[in-house]
Amino acid sequence: MLQLLPCSIPTLQSNSTGNWTWLDNVLGTEGTLDAIIACDTEPAKRGPKTDHLPIILTLELAVTRKDDVPRPNWREVDWEKFKKVLSATLTPTPPLPPASEEEFQQMAKSVMWAITSTTEACVPLAKPCPHSKCWWTSTLSDLHKQVAKLSRKSHQMRGLPDHPCHREHKALKNHYADEIAATKKQHWLDWLEDIEGNDLWTANCYISSTLSD
Repeated sequence: MLQLLPCSIPTLQSNSTGNWTWLDNVLGTEGTLDAIIACDTEPAKRGPKTDHLPIILTLELAVTRKDDVPRPNWREVDWEKFKKVLSATLTPTPPLPPASEEEFQQMAKSVMWAITSTTEACVPLAKPCPHSKCWWTSTLSDLHKQVAKLSRKSHQMRGLPDHPCHREHKALKNHYADEIAATKKQHWLDWLEDIEGNDLWTANCYISSTLSD
């Protein structure tokens, strides 16, 4: 077995003392060397309340890729704008009630066209991701970017333990962790308030199941 991660790269920072150590190793066989492009740590991706740095192993492998189709992101819709555009689009629609079946079918087509065109104009698209979380919000995305930026700076200044960026990074990282916990809890409560039918059984299974990683 060969060491793939260079020995000079620290991989863990103690949460209590702030000291850096070289605890983690990445090992591989000689047959894997040709496929390895890079092996390094990524301080910007370090999670909140964690001491280990993530290790990124980049491989060159032949993998069949499937293009994901973007879908409407209803959570980011400006509903006031949506209602105005939809109202303006529906204005030319003939008044109710329709006098014949032909008028009814034409009106139905007009309404469907108005909804579709308004959706295309006002609803942003989200690219599906296999790792996306249903409870994630734009606020958490902004916090994640801020934590990543400070994490990189803190890692660069690890030789200066009294640099103010370390305190800023720790405070923001704790706030990020608290915000994640609060968002997940609120998402769970919102889901419980709206469940019905078979979802009641699903909720019972979630609550009564044994906790795991």
